[in-house]
This record gives sequence, C-alpha cells and structure tokens, in this order.
Amino acid sequence: MSITCSKSFTKHASCSGYGSNFNLILENITDENYSKTDPSFPQSNISEKKLIIVVVCLIISFLIILSCITCCFWFFRIPERHHKRENDKELYQLTLKQNEGKGLRYLERAENNDIIRKESLLEHDDFFNNRYETHRDSLVVKTKANNYYYSNITFTWDDSIINSMTFNCVLNNTIRVCTLPVSESDHIRMYSLNLYACVSQNETVVMCGHNIDLYYFPSPYLISEFRPPTRGGNVTLSGYYLHLKTRMIVSYRNYYKKDQFYNIMRVYRVQGDIFEQGYDRINLVVSVIPGCGLRSFYWENDDLYNFTYQNPLIQQIHTSQSIFDIVGTNFYNQSIFVGVIIDNKNVDPNDIITVDFENIKLKYNYSEPFSTKLSVQVSCCDYLSNKFEISYPPIPSSSNSIPKSKGGLLIINGNRLTSSLSNNNISVTVGDSICSNVSSTSNEIKCYLQPSNTTLNNIIINVSINGVVNTNNLLFKYDIPYITSYSQVNDEIQIIGDCFGNINSTSIQINGKQVSNQIISINYNETILKLKVPNQNYNFNVSIKTNSIKTNEINVNVNLYARINEIPSIGNKLINFTLFYVNSSNINSIPSITILKQQFNQSIKSISTKINETITCSFEIEYYCGIINYEIQIGNQRYQSSFSYESPLINQCNLNSSEIVTCIGSGINETTSIIISNQTILTTNKQINYNQSISFKFNEEYDINGELYLNVCGLLSNKVKINTIPIIKNVSIPNLFSTNGGDINIVAKYMNNNTNITIQCDNNKSGGDGEQTIEKECKLINNSLLLCNIKLNGPIDKTCKVYFNNDIKTVSTFNVSYKSPSINRTSVIYPKQGGILTIIGNDFYDSIDMVTIGDLLKCNDPKFINNTMITCLILPTNNTSNIKYGESIYINVTINGKSGASKIFKYSSQPDEVHQYSAARNIFQNLLLSILIIVIISLLFTTTL
Repeated sequence: MSITCSKSFTKHASCSGYGSNFNLILENITDENYSKTDPSFPQSNISEKKLIIVVVCLIISFLIILSCITCCFWFFRIPERHHKRENDKELYQLTLKQNEGKGLRYLERAENNDIIRKESLLEHDDFFNNRYETHRDSLVVKTKANNYYYSNITFTWDDSIINSMTFNCVLNNTIRVCTLPVSESDHIRMYSLNLYACVSQNETVVMCGHNIDLYYFPSPYLISEFRPPTRGGNVTLSGYYLHLKTRMIVSYRNYYKKDQFYNIMRVYRVQGDIFEQGYDRINLVVSVIPGCGLRSFYWENDDLYNFTYQNPLIQQIHTSQSIFDIVGTNFYNQSIFVGVIIDNKNVDPNDIITVDFENIKLKYNYSEPFSTKLSVQVSCCDYLSNKFEISYPPIPSSSNSIPKSKGGLLIINGNRLTSSLSNNNISVTVGDSICSNVSSTSNEIKCYLQPSNTTLNNIIINVSINGVVNTNNLLFKYDIPYITSYSQVNDEIQIIGDCFGNINSTSIQINGKQVSNQIISINYNETILKLKVPNQNYNFNVSIKTNSIKTNEINVNVNLYARINEIPSIGNKLINFTLFYVNSSNINSIPSITILKQQFNQSIKSISTKINETITCSFEIEYYCGIINYEIQIGNQRYQSSFSYESPLINQCNLNSSEIVTCIGSGINETTSIIISNQTILTTNKQINYNQSISFKFNEEYDINGELYLNVCGLLSNKVKINTIPIIKNVSIPNLFSTNGGDINIVAKYMNNNTNITIQCDNNKSGGDGEQTIEKECKLINNSLLLCNIKLNGPIDKTCKVYFNNDIKTVSTFNVSYKSPSINRTSVIYPKQGGILTIIGNDFYDSIDMVTIGDLLKCNDPKFINNTMITCLILPTNNTSNIKYGESIYINVTINGKSGASKIFKYSSQPDEVHQYSAARNIFQNLLLSILIIVIISLLFTTTL
C-alpha cells in the first residue's frame, strides 16, 4: 500500500493511494525556499481546511505501516507455536511408550486435547498480555473485551461431574478479567480426567462442554519451596492446581549442557497410582533425576517456575598429612561441576581426587610451621556451601618449671607455636594465671609467669594463637629442678636449668656422691648455678638436689683454659699466661703458643714454666699490636682464644702557630692512623715518637671542631678535641676613626666564641699617655672573621696591637688614624662690630691649633664646646674695604696638625639690631597677610549662603 503525492508551481498537488485515486487542489501554498529562489512564486498561508487534509494523509500512512508490522509478527510467531505443539506431542508419545494400564487413558486424552486445542474457540490472540494469574485463593484469566472467555469450569472423573465452579467476570474498558474464587476446601476437589468449560461472549454463553486446553489456563501454585537433593530420588512437590487434569509427569529445563543427564528426557515422573480417588493431589511425589544448580518447571502454558537443587552442606572434614576428606550432603558426582575453596582461593581441579554426593577427597598438604584456621567451602554448579573451619592448632609438648614464690621465665617447646600473620595475638595461661610478655617462634614460646600462691600442681597449659587453641593437654608443675645444659665461662662452670633453690638448701652430687663447698653462687631466678671444678677432676657427672627433689644428671667436660695475666703494651714482647684445668697426664709437658694469622702461623715454646695448682708460663712474642688470635697447647690439650694489646691513649692534642697538631699519649706506632669527625686523615708527613706522640700538618679541609681519635691495628683510642690557638692573618681598618673610635676587621684562623681578644694602643707622639687596653665590642662572623668596634678617642694617631687568649705569641700590630675636622656652617659677624663666631661641624677636639678666616684674619681665643661645636672671637675693624658682604669665604680649623676648611663663612652688612628689626618686620607683615586672607574667605562664604 502506498500513497504518492506530487506538487507543481501551478498551485496543484495530486495524491494517489491504495484503493483510490484522488486529486487535491492546494491553494496558496507557502514555501520559503521557493519564495527565496523565485520572486514570482505566490506568498500566502495554507488554509485550515487544507492543513487538515495533509494531516489525514499522514495518519493513513502511519496506519498502513502499523498493519504491515503486525502481519510480520504473526507470520514469524506461527512456526514457534507449531514447534511447541510438536514438542508436546513427542513428549506424550514418548511417555505413552513408558506407561501402560491406567496411564494409557490419560495419554490418549492428552493427545485428543492437542487436537481439540487446534479446534478451540479460544485461541492465543483472544487473550490479553499477562493473561493468567495464579493465587492461593483464586485463578484469573484475562481476555479482550469482545472475545470468547470462560464463564464456568467442570471437573469430571470417568464421565461423572465431581465439581463445578463459576468465574466472576468484570469488563474493564478493553479487558475482561474473569476470576475463579477458590476456597481451602475447593483445593482437594480441583482435579479431573477431563476439564470442561462454558464459553461466553459479551455476557452470552456460546457453548458448554468445551474441553479446556491447559495451554490457555493459569499455572499451578506451589505452596512450599521445591529444593530436591542433588542425589535425586522421590521428592514431594506441594501445590495447588497440579491435577486440574491428571498429571503423570512434570517437565523441566536443564541449563547445564555438560551435565550427564542433559540429553535424558527432561521430565520428573509422578509416583503412585494417580487414578485412585484417594490419591493426594496436593502433595505429589515425583522422581527427581540427580543434578545441581538451577532448573525450571515448564508448565503447559509456557510459564516457568525456577527452582534449585539443595546447596551443598559440609558436616565434617577429616584431615591427614596430605588429604582432605570432606563429608556432607548435596555434593555432586560430576567433578566438572564441583569445586573446593580454601581461604577464598580455588583449589586446583587436578587436586580433587574423587567426588560423590556425600563425600569429596582432595590433595592438600599443610606443611607450614604456623598455627592457623582454614575456611573451606564446596561449590556445586556455582552454588556455595556453608563455610567450615578447620584448625591447625598449636602443639605445646613440654615446658620448664619455675619457682612458685618468685615466678620466672616460662619456656614452652613444641610445634606450630606462632602464626604467619604480622600481628599475632598469642596468649598463654597456666591454670588461672596469665603469662605476660609473650614472644614466640615456630618451636618455642617464652613468657613471664608471676609468683603464685596456688596449692595446685599438674596445671593445664593453654596456648591460644589468634583464637586457635591447643587441643592436647600439657601439664605444668612448680618447683621441679631440672638441668638443661652447662657452659664454661673462662675458668667457671655454669650449670643452667630451673628451680635450683638457694645456696643454703641446695646440694651437689658429683659422680653420684654428694660434695660440699662446691657451689659458688645461685642467681635470684634459680636458673644459673656456678660450680667449683673438683681438683684434678675435669670430666664428671653432676646433679642437683633441692626441696628433696633430685634433678637429672648431665656430664660436664672441663676444657683447658688460659688467661693472660696483664694486658701487654706495644713493644712488650714477653707475654705471661696462667693455664687452668691441665690434665695430670699433661702436667709435665712444655706449653707452646701459636699466633694465628691469615698468612703465617708462628709456634713459640714457653721460656719459663711454674707449676702450682695452676701453670704459669711466659712466651716471647715478636712485636705485634691490636687483637691477637692464638692457640696454646700443652700435651694433648688445646685452647684457642685472643688477647688485645693496650689500646692507644690520647692525653691531649695541640695546634701551634705553624698549624702543626701534636697528640701526646701512649700505644702509638708506625701503623697509627688519624681520624677526625669519623674521616680518616690521609697524611704522609706525620711524625711519630714511638709509644709517646704523633704530629701532622693540619689542613683547612679538616674539621677543627671535630673529635680526633687514633686507630692502631684496629684498636681505637679515646676521642679528644684539638686545642687550638687563633692565627691572625691580617687586621684592616675600613674607614678613618672618628672622634670616639672606629671599626677594625680581624681575619684569623681557628677562632670561636670562646676566643678572648685583647687590643692595646700607644700614642705615636711623645708625651702620650702610654700603652692602654682598649674597650671594644666584637662580633664573630665565622671562624675566620671578627668585626670589632673600638672605643678610642682622638685626635692623636696610634699604633695598636691585638692578640688572643693573652698569648703574646699571636700578636699583630696595626695603625689607627683619625679624621680631619669638617665644617658644616657658621654664624655671621658684622665686621665693624665683631663678636663670638660659632662653628658647627664634626671631629672637633679639645686641642685646637688655630682658626683662620680667608687669607689673613685669625679668629682669636678658640674654645672647644663639644665634638661638633667650637667658638672663637673676631675683633671689630673699620677696615672693610676688602670685605665683600654676602659672599662666602673660606674658614679653616686646625686641630692637632690636621686641618679642615670649608667655603661657608659670610660677613653681615648690618649690625645685629638691624637684623633683629628686619626680622620683626617680616613677622608682622606675614601676620597681616594671614588675617587678610581669612577675611576674604569669610566674605566669599557669606555671599554664597
């Protein structure tokens, strides 16, 4: 179907379409494009009537397109419905072959229903979308308003009516909703061999006895969750409307294509004699095929009901060294669908040995030395089981004993006594007592147990590591003495263990016999007993008895021990040793010593031996220093150890004016290296006075304030500071001194804030006041620059000297020169009158030589007022012919031979009275002018108002 329209510039348009041809004359067409391109094109508006015609054409086109889409939809839908019916028929035929007897009638009727479905008055198109609703107390069918609908249904059994029910239908616009009310008593009577209906249209019954096809009827309503076990078997399916027509099977969908049952007929058979009148049609027993995961019931009307097999459940896990045996329910017997998750990590499928519905075995070897908990889950068809925790608990196997009255360090040995976590929460309890300060390794826990007043013994030890508690019983006892080991510390034997008591209550047994006075001491914690070695008995068995309890017995083998009698100094060749625990068989042998060096072993025989209870021997050893490794041998006994020569010692290090550092001390030789501020000084010009001193040239790159120490064959001396003296490089004066002094710059080395500075100055002229110490203020800028302000009065130039720390060896001289006087201004003088001349300037002193004005005039009687003012007397004169009034002339001031001149002096042309009158007149004139200005401003302001 199509409609075509054409337009021309003659104001006509023609349209032709399906079923008719017609022409439309369109008047006054307005087209902006035409009007813009062709000025002759008429400009007018489309009339309302013609606009309606255009809209009608568009609506007709839309309806035609919609009809085409609807036809296409139903064209592709018909094969789908046909395919569904063909599948149903195949299912019925297959079931027919597997059932005989009473079931035959049901299947024949089912096949007949398929024929009736094709001839039914109600087809798919008659129903509205979401056409069915199933409720516990009602069934709802929705149809289009003018179509056929069910108004009554009848349940029959062997051609007898057993129940009849009526729909309540309500028309709601274009939808008719028909509701079948269902009471609880109705449920048990809603079954049939044949289900018939009365079909109505527009409130009028069209026919009755219509055989209902369940394809056009609501689904069953399940009243309890359907969760079959994965093993399958007979499972109850509880619901209403399951036997509206006698049901022999329940169809389902399997979504797992790799399932071994995927290609088997997808139905669960209903068990029991369904044709008996007393059969329970609400609780059906169906035979379920094994499976796992998601399935869907596939009802006759194409509705799906999703259900899942039961989730796997772990009930118990048996562990061996390398096998997990997981016991539970609802596992699956196909390994492709089974997984095991341990601590959120999937187990490699290759490690799963066997799978069954109640058992899974897999390889898992936990060999870590840590206590831990593992979370285990089983996955079947991606559905997870519960989380089941298994523990690898700590295994404490033994512990020491501690004194009840003192408490002490409890040591527990065993396996898995720590955790792999960085933050461990480990607790140890002994009965009701909590052990504190816990530390652990995989095989040992140490903690401190407080003293106790308990009367109990055989107390259970509990170890908890991050919540995992030991399952074995380890019993603890107080005050049980026990020897764990022994050690030889030089010439002492220390017995190590627990609960040794005190020296007064503890006894020693050597080789099974009790001995006295052999215990030197027992420490407070009763863990170390120092033992005297029996005379000439250097291999013996020892045990301890305390609190009437005897310990275990251990063997003690006492080894040869050599002790150097005194630390040798450098240059001392004769070294004396004392030997202990020499066997009687070796007592007459001559000892020898071997110096163990990397490239050379020197064996030296003893040059003198003294035998007493011990053996004293002397060896002459060639010059060495530092730490000496040696081995002493006497007979078949050997002892290896080391001794150290005396470490170098520094008494003091001094820096002289030539910048030579000399360190005085001992233990110094040619191998000595010098270290300042942890930096080794590489100097080739060091001078060594053997075992007394070392000197070297100090360079500016060294840290003068750093600590100095010596290294002699790996032995380090004490650390000292270098005693320095400042060394003056030069003294400069940036400016001439003024009246009260000036600044000097002192450049020197090795100064610091503690450096004491002295400045003394002499007069350069005879008759001076001699040498004097000068007041000063100095500031240290850095270690090499000192700025000083000197308080030194002029005007006589001086020679000064500066030195540090009262050491005249560091003296440096410099000269001080003062500024000449300078003149800034003067007062004026009327020559015929004369008078006192005031001169203002700088650097005036109380030793004025003369003051002159111009070339000839001398100012008499000069007087010093202060550093900036002097006066003198100008005598009156009538000889003024050479005087130029108002013109500046030179005035010169000479003080202590230093002169200062300035062209600044002027003579006054009038006496002082005239000057005073002129000044008063000027003041009066200015006052009158100010008053006049104020009056004028006031008048202007008044006029404005």
